Amino acid sequence: MFCRTEHNIPIIILSDEDDDEGDFLRTHNDSSVLIVEIERNEADVSKHIEELDEDLAITYSQTATVLPHARYDCTLAFCRAEQDVSGPLQDNAKHCDQCFCYICDKLASMCELWTIPGICHCNAHKHSVYWKALRDKSLMGFLHELNFTFDPLDMDSDLRCAETSLQKFAGSLAMKYATFLLGFETPNHSASCRCTCHHNINSNTQSQTIGCKGCYKHHFKMLEYDYTVVSQHIKMFLNEAKKENPKACVVMLLGAIKLFVNHTTPGNIHAANTVSETMSMLLWRFMTKVWTLLVGLDFSGSFIKQLESFYQKLPLPSNCTLPKSLSVLPWDDPLLSAVMKGQNITGERQGKGRRHQVLCEPLVVIQARVCKLQQQNKYRELARYLKVVKSINNPTLQRMKDLVPLYLCKDGDYSGAVCHMLSLLPGATCLASCLTPQQFRAYLRILTSGHAPDVAQELDAGNGHMIIPDPLLSTKWTPIEGSNSFKMMEALKFALRVLDCNNIVFADSETWVYLLSIVSSSFTTPDGVPVGAFYAEPDVTYQTVTRDAASAILEELTTTSRIHIPKTFESVKMLFDINILFLCTFAHSFIRSVVNAERTSGLKTLLICSLTVTDHIPFRLKLIFFNN
Repeated sequence: MFCRTEHNIPIIILSDEDDDEGDFLRTHNDSSVLIVEIERNEADVSKHIEELDEDLAITYSQTATVLPHARYDCTLAFCRAEQDVSGPLQDNAKHCDQCFCYICDKLASMCELWTIPGICHCNAHKHSVYWKALRDKSLMGFLHELNFTFDPLDMDSDLRCAETSLQKFAGSLAMKYATFLLGFETPNHSASCRCTCHHNINSNTQSQTIGCKGCYKHHFKMLEYDYTVVSQHIKMFLNEAKKENPKACVVMLLGAIKLFVNHTTPGNIHAANTVSETMSMLLWRFMTKVWTLLVGLDFSGSFIKQLESFYQKLPLPSNCTLPKSLSVLPWDDPLLSAVMKGQNITGERQGKGRRHQVLCEPLVVIQARVCKLQQQNKYRELARYLKVVKSINNPTLQRMKDLVPLYLCKDGDYSGAVCHMLSLLPGATCLASCLTPQQFRAYLRILTSGHAPDVAQELDAGNGHMIIPDPLLSTKWTPIEGSNSFKMMEALKFALRVLDCNNIVFADSETWVYLLSIVSSSFTTPDGVPVGAFYAEPDVTYQTVTRDAASAILEELTTTSRIHIPKTFESVKMLFDINILFLCTFAHSFIRSVVNAERTSGLKTLLICSLTVTDHIPFRLKLIFFNN
């Protein structure tokens, strides 16, 4: 209930009774009401403060510290407008000591455009589309001019470094390119002048005379254009970019491509072709490094997406053979990871919506992955990847795939390596039939010694492509961790099957010398040198029986791709070694022609010197000439 006192002070009476209003008034008219004074007694307040002072004493006080802030967030009054640069609005020009310019990102007192009419940074604020776009451009600097789409909030030290380097490079490159466009006059070159005063003067005389002033301007000048200075300057920038952090390096390389990709020549066709060839080489060198970094390092998905957007907008030449997409599969991609783990052996999978996915990547990306896996010593994953990955039909990719058996050997999977070499390829051939004698001997050394050559890839300074030297010809060999050498009988089976399908290896005499040395040795040193064993010559009957058994084994090889060696060959250690020596020797059906050929007289010396000599007639030497 609302009522007033005699001093006109409003009073509200609350009641929980359900009486009517009339009854309510009659009931409370006689009630006593206690009026509480609004004003407090000053004496009571002072007494209360004195009581607090006994427990608390204020010794020091200071105002709050004002942190740096944008002008529109200051306590000073600020007037907002979408886009008003005519002059400072109201009190926007005022600022405190901690006010920052929203555009320049520095103290307002240091902003040179704070109150300049037509610009007026003092009016800037984050709620305006115009001012926000201007701030983004200012923060990104030269990267914004190159059309990079990074978020200004992501501008870290690496991107700042890339922006500064690219801006400096743009200026120096423009000067080099402008000088190139001027060309230079070919020395000792002059053309006939058709004016009357030079009509009767031959070219030799003309070159020694100045000529009249009226016709001198008609003399034709031949200009040449040399792009070498410009290309060398671009290569210098590439080398500088490689020294920076990976993130800055990637941005610098892509930004540099944007700066030189449109270079042309006003000269003749030859000069234009030269510039085009140089341009193609530079593009491949730059992009090879970019892909290497994208594969080797774990960049964020948003960063790679921004790089992809920039790359697709590059005005690449029509004859450029670079892939159309910059993005590469991340290492945790479902298909790629399944291949690496051995869960997918085809490199294909059925995606969502009946979308068929195939593991197909650009050659430079494959090379980058191979380098990364080699550095991590993940040879098993590397072999699985190379078996199924697809790309443009390129001899370089095939050479990389040819090294799969070596990677399996370095992982200790000798059986898998042998099986891969002897398996038929899509072209109805096998890798073993394409081995060179040097490669075949290297694989024999790996299988029998437990050592393998080091594998390394080098970058071609000329075109940026990876150089893949044949590691099987390497002189540096290291032990294969966690594995033992292959069984001699299995190594011999592999050798005989290769000799059966590879005519070049079969016809190589050094291969036969090395094979005979291995199968008749007690062991092979890490350097690949067989240590010979000495055996007494068995009787003629034993030699005849073994010869017939060896002939039957080799005859079976002509009808089937597998070799079955009876258990009797492995009954006794010494006899086993002699038996495989017989088998290996009889496999060389035309050794008589090799030994008797006049052109191989040095070979006979090599064969004899390489055999183990004992006090009696060397058994191996007799065995070689057993059929002669």
